[in-house]
Amino acid sequence: MWNESKQTTHRRIFLAFFVFVFVFRPSASPAPPAFENLFPAGGQIGSRVETQASGKGLEKEAPRIWSSDPHLVVLAGDKPKKFFLNIAKEAVSGPRLVRLYNDDGASPPRIIELGKFEEGLEKEPNDNLAEAKIGSSRMNVTVNGVLEKVGDVDTFAISAQKGKRIRFELHGYALGSPMDPAMRLLNDRGIEIAAGHDTTNLDPRMEYTPTADGSLYVQLFAFAHPPAADVAFKGSANHVYRLTVTDEPQPMTVLTEPGKLSLPVLLHGCIGKAAEEDTYSFSAKKGDDLHISLRAQRLGSPLDAILRIEDETGKSLQQADDGEKEALDPSLRWKAPKDGEFKLIVADRFHHGSSDHLYELSVKPFVPSLTASLESHAYRLEAGKTVEVKITVKTNGTFAGKIKAQATQLPLGVTVESVDVPAKGGEVKLTLKATAETAKSQAPFAVELTTSAPDTVATVTASYAIPFTEPRGDLLIMTDTHPWLTVVTQKP
Repeated sequence: MWNESKQTTHRRIFLAFFVFVFVFRPSASPAPPAFENLFPAGGQIGSRVETQASGKGLEKEAPRIWSSDPHLVVLAGDKPKKFFLNIAKEAVSGPRLVRLYNDDGASPPRIIELGKFEEGLEKEPNDNLAEAKIGSSRMNVTVNGVLEKVGDVDTFAISAQKGKRIRFELHGYALGSPMDPAMRLLNDRGIEIAAGHDTTNLDPRMEYTPTADGSLYVQLFAFAHPPAADVAFKGSANHVYRLTVTDEPQPMTVLTEPGKLSLPVLLHGCIGKAAEEDTYSFSAKKGDDLHISLRAQRLGSPLDAILRIEDETGKSLQQADDGEKEALDPSLRWKAPKDGEFKLIVADRFHHGSSDHLYELSVKPFVPSLTASLESHAYRLEAGKTVEVKITVKTNGTFAGKIKAQATQLPLGVTVESVDVPAKGGEVKLTLKATAETAKSQAPFAVELTTSAPDTVATVTASYAIPFTEPRGDLLIMTDTHPWLTVVTQKP
């Protein structure tokens, strides 16, 4: 009798637990859209492009989409994953950012491109020369494709003219695709005549001047990124790329011949052959404070530059190789130790050189500057609560006045108090506050830092790094100044 009563009690406890767990259990945690990419990842200026979004769970919801450019309007299609890119004629070619968002937040931004050439889509099968379709008899075209499975190889035919130089440029890694792509050029007998792999990042480029009229074939494939021990060709729905094939001549850059400089100066030069060094001379007075910087890798040049300053006897006074945060472009701050003539020398670290080893050199008086970085691309704020925005500030030089940090472009009902930034930089925090009556909203905002001097006020906008796994060279866009703010209302 006692055992029976005990068993009944256990059943009742189990039933009550079952009802609590399965009837009164909380709903699934809110989550922003899981957005991986758009395909095609861009379109021609002045066109309307149908695209498909990739990401888990997108077929179950209809998220909205944000664009970083008012000349790029993105509209939802009749299905959850379908979108249309409406690219205005006034748009400028180059990369843009897009986000998907819902009431619970926003995805990390993804990169797409606006181009000036006619665009096409790859058509499978196209693994070999016999199957090559898109690109035949076409030049000055951008082909959108996906290396969609392990072992996938995409092949495109082009019609070449004797003596007319062709450039092939692939953007895959630079779009944020998890790939280390490569390409090769074949003649009509399938013999490799050119190849391209890594450049300033993992994406390849090739240039080739045909020796006869006829058909050529470009093949694309990819290895794993991040790297893996398995060296087989990789592929997935996220291995999205854009291949541009053009015989248009590159824009001519007016180069400055090495010689005497009149400061300040901004010039363009070229390390035209192996082991070459460009030497510029300039006059300076004792105590002159100069900021000398060079851009090459950031312009797509293969030049791995070194800057060196020498006195009139050839004695090295200062040298700069790589910049901060693994940047390969050098810069330095230099103070003249005495009145006199000095030499500024530009060279390649590995003594390489060619007509493509271009650079931009700037020499100007040093002025204090700062950078500000955010820890996240997105923030979530509940009505009636607060959220912290951490900012890491780095200063270069000393500012005469105070440095203040402030959040702007906030929605109605969200407030923040500005904070002082230490003169030497460091980490500071802004606290965003929402009243209990604040309405739900989704929008980007901005974090600005202001510096003041006796007659000037300067503003720097903080940025976050575009999320990516194990960067090995630049993406088309590395940072953005539009962090996302999601405001959610309190549930009854």
